[in-house]
Amino acid sequence: MRSETDPLACRTLWRRVLIGVVTDLCGTGVNHAGLHEAERWVGSWMSRDFQEVCELADVDPDRTHAELSALLPLSPKERRAEVRERRHGTWELRDAA
Repeated sequence: MRSETDPLACRTLWRRVLIGVVTDLCGTGVNHAGLHEAERWVGSWMSRDFQEVCELADVDPDRTHAELSALLPLSPKERRAEVRERRHGTWELRDAA
């Protein structure tokens, strides 16, 4: 039996993965291990996994990595404030939800 894959549903799924990373980076609803895992996954350089998730989410990997890695030096509280501010701008992930 063959099933059709809905490209929009796939893109939405991978965008939600990225939104989950942002949520984890902001320390919302995760333990410290989840926060640190998100920080490692974003990292100071773009991993192959990061690039692939961005491509599947149909977002620019370079821009997304630059924006997420810019959050890393901030505290979780500062990250939440920054994300709230960016949600009102042109941040690429804002339309993903």
